[in-house]
Amino acid sequence: MKISLDWIGDYVDLVGQAASRELAHQLTLKTVEVEDVVDLAAGLREVVIGRVIATEQLGSGASVVRCTVGRDQQAIVVTRAVNLTPGVAVAVALPGAWVNGREIKPVKVDGVVSEAYLCRAADLGLEKLYPATDSGDALVLDEPDVSAGSPLTDVVLWRDVVLEIDNKSLTNRPDLWGHHGLAREFSAILGLPLAQPVPEPRAPRPTPRSGLVGSVDPTVCRRITLVEFELDIQVTSPLWLRSRLARIGEGSVNLPVDLGNYVMFATGQPVHVYDAERLALPLSVAAQTEPLELEVLDGQRVGLPAGAAVVRDERGPVALAGIMGGRSSAITGESRRFILEAATFAPGAIRRTAQRTGQRTEAAARFEKGLDTQRVDQAVDLYLALLTRCVPGGRVVAMQDHDPDPTPRAEVDVDLDFLTTRIGMPLESASVQGTLEALGFVVRMNGTRLHTIAPTWRSTGDVSIPDDVLEEVARIHGYDEIPAASLGGTFTHLSPNEISPLDRRVREQLAVRFGMQEVLTYPWSAERMLKAAGYNPADGVVLDGAPAADMATLRPSLVPNLLEAISANLRFTRQFSIFEVGAVYDGTSTRPWADRFEPIPTLATRVAAVLVGSDGRELFLQGKGVLETLARACRIVDLRLGRPEDSAATPTWADRHVQLALTADGHRVGTLALLSTRCCRLAGIEGVHVTCFELDLDEITMHMTRENTYRPISEWPESEFDLSVVVPEEILWAQASESARSVGDLVHQVDFVGEFRGSWVPQGSKSMTLRVTLRPQKATLTSEDIASARKEVLTALGRDLGAYLRA
Repeated sequence: MKISLDWIGDYVDLVGQAASRELAHQLTLKTVEVEDVVDLAAGLREVVIGRVIATEQLGSGASVVRCTVGRDQQAIVVTRAVNLTPGVAVAVALPGAWVNGREIKPVKVDGVVSEAYLCRAADLGLEKLYPATDSGDALVLDEPDVSAGSPLTDVVLWRDVVLEIDNKSLTNRPDLWGHHGLAREFSAILGLPLAQPVPEPRAPRPTPRSGLVGSVDPTVCRRITLVEFELDIQVTSPLWLRSRLARIGEGSVNLPVDLGNYVMFATGQPVHVYDAERLALPLSVAAQTEPLELEVLDGQRVGLPAGAAVVRDERGPVALAGIMGGRSSAITGESRRFILEAATFAPGAIRRTAQRTGQRTEAAARFEKGLDTQRVDQAVDLYLALLTRCVPGGRVVAMQDHDPDPTPRAEVDVDLDFLTTRIGMPLESASVQGTLEALGFVVRMNGTRLHTIAPTWRSTGDVSIPDDVLEEVARIHGYDEIPAASLGGTFTHLSPNEISPLDRRVREQLAVRFGMQEVLTYPWSAERMLKAAGYNPADGVVLDGAPAADMATLRPSLVPNLLEAISANLRFTRQFSIFEVGAVYDGTSTRPWADRFEPIPTLATRVAAVLVGSDGRELFLQGKGVLETLARACRIVDLRLGRPEDSAATPTWADRHVQLALTADGHRVGTLALLSTRCCRLAGIEGVHVTCFELDLDEITMHMTRENTYRPISEWPESEFDLSVVVPEEILWAQASESARSVGDLVHQVDFVGEFRGSWVPQGSKSMTLRVTLRPQKATLTSEDIASARKEVLTALGRDLGAYLRA
């Protein structure tokens, strides 16, 4: 959006204030972001008015033009412009001027020295003010009493600075979409008085008359005012009006339309003018009931979907409400009777209509922000005042106003301590009151309590809570004026567990060490998967307003959602491993929230993982290895794997023949098992084996640090041997490892090699192969030493486990 500082000067006297760039800087710091500052006069330096004396044709098609460019001063210009006759006023760029990026200098053309340059409107950025009929035409000024030699900036009123403002920075400020709104900001920032946009005395309004306004849909329009006026002759918009609009990028159409655009850019309230002779009054506002087409002012035929906001007369739609007028009611050169429309349209209705029809206009951009109904009065008064100024003989015939629900003023109570505490510095009550009143607030003080009444133009959603009042005070005071305070604090030692908690360590190990893919699922589970995992959906925590009828239960375990993930991924691969760390919800117990509020379901943090493939035995051993590695890498206290002692604690999803209980400090904390056949069938998992484990992270703890003991590195080589022993089927690898290590310090490491079951292994037994590593501390081991150690290990296994050497 472009803002003219000359226009702002109508409402706030900026003479003697800071330079334009400093004003832009202050506006950026305290109100909206100014993207650029453009000095319009800078582009017209050394460009003056020339009066053509004579023209002479050259053989090349060019003309030699002699111009008066000042008292007793002439210039000869060679040009190809064809719209030049003696006596016309033209724009002449003298030597030293810059036009189209090049400096004007005398140059010889067709044997004639051209001393200057005759400018086109586009050369000077004046095409909005003087639309060219032919790109080859020179700029001819038809203003009366233009004297040769006058600076062009003064003649076309171009001595101005334009601020280009980022529209995104004022999206929540509908009051700033007009010059008067920004002038109010300058008034508050600079401490200067603010003039009203409507000059005094105001133009008299006609006696109200019915018959102009018909029915009004309150969901589309909150207020509408129609004014009928007449002009006996067609009047051209005066230069000051056309110039002001052109400086902010708006071209001239005709006087009634130009006045409407001026009012919109002055007050922020769009208005529209119809040819009254082309209307079948009254005008109504409604949502379109059926699709049709409307030809709008720019000639497009726009499809109006059902529900589009329209203004209609007795024959049909005549305008896209708040967006663009229709061509059928547009003003022409023959128009003499007019209807001025000033309305407050509902922002949602305008936004939807603009999006569905693809029409984005200056008016729509303002209505979408939410305007107050009282601004209609300001717009109507200003329009009538300007109409009287431009056409003293114009007549205002009739007026009708529909205003059922004026915008109420928002009221917010705020304490002075609230403001000073959050701003971070003491504030005087008089300073706070003065700031708010400069912005249009009414402030009533009661001790340190402020009762603020926001103006209507800030009461459509912008100001509603104490923090909004805080923002007004802080920004006008200046964020850069708030003293900086150094941050204090003390550094304390954090334990490794605080730096990297258990759930993070578990994630890192599963993802990095084992290459599993982490998944994130919803906190609720599908009923089918709950039943497959052995849970009753009715026993869980039920959601009010569930995302689906069969997803109303919060997950009591991570396994049901992993079952769903397995089923979904089997379409793409038959071998993968995934895990999830997250909260589960116990529907059978509750606890007070924050130890004092209403009870909520008990939450627990768990980790669950599944390994999917074709070999169930291999997957189970992999899962066992994962858990044993987690216990070491995450420094989990006393995590053990063993046969479950309490079958009631075993989850239903676990195969009762292939499972291990996870315990810590003697109590059950999880399960490792193959998924049961029933579970896989109900979950739709076919053709693969799945090993799953779930571990309650809230029930285990980490060692604060590892218990390190020094053992000197041996200077002698290690030796190793393998033992294949037959042991009862129920013997676990952990028992065999512990028995072999009990021989003494010479046994450094015991590794699992494999298991075997065959026809020659007795029923109820298995063959277990283990590798024993010996690390000597005093001398290199001899064959006798190794044989002795092997015998001791075998003896220990036989004593502890009933093992014997496999033949």
